[in-house]
Amino acid sequence: VGPRAARLARRLTGRAETPLAFADIAAAPDWAAWPAERRARMADFAAAAACTEVLQRTIDGKRLARVARRIGEPALDAVLASPPGLVAAIPQAAVALGDEDAFSALGAGVLLAEVGRRPVAVARLSELFEVAPLAIDPDRGLGAAHAARGLFMAFEAGALEAAA
Repeated sequence: VGPRAARLARRLTGRAETPLAFADIAAAPDWAAWPAERRARMADFAAAAACTEVLQRTIDGKRLARVARRIGEPALDAVLASPPGLVAAIPQAAVALGDEDAFSALGAGVLLAEVGRRPVAVARLSELFEVAPLAIDPDRGLGAAHAARGLFMAFEAGALEAAA
């Protein structure tokens, strides 16, 4: 890492003892710079996307209502209407639907899948979340992260809510 990248890493992290590589900084997703509230909402969409398979099979009204409170009923309907197999099954999904903190941790873990296999960057970005993110296989989490991003951006733009 050159001196310019090292300075940027120190500014972003405030810690010189375990500096980020420039590639880690470049790999940081856009949500890392978002306000905490928007990032948390995106994490909720990520958790819901990760739970797609479980949600499509559940008849538990409490679980469905919990997700609807977090992302809204129109967004939940969109998740339930997702084609089977669009998002790879994530083992932690069923447990996450039973607890608010576990749901938040799942969403954070899914978002961190966008960083890939960069342990230093994952550790630093983990600090942006109120709960400790679940460790998720990046290959499985990436599909949920992409699905969540598309859904989140559509809802933010008002496209899907207008259609609902």
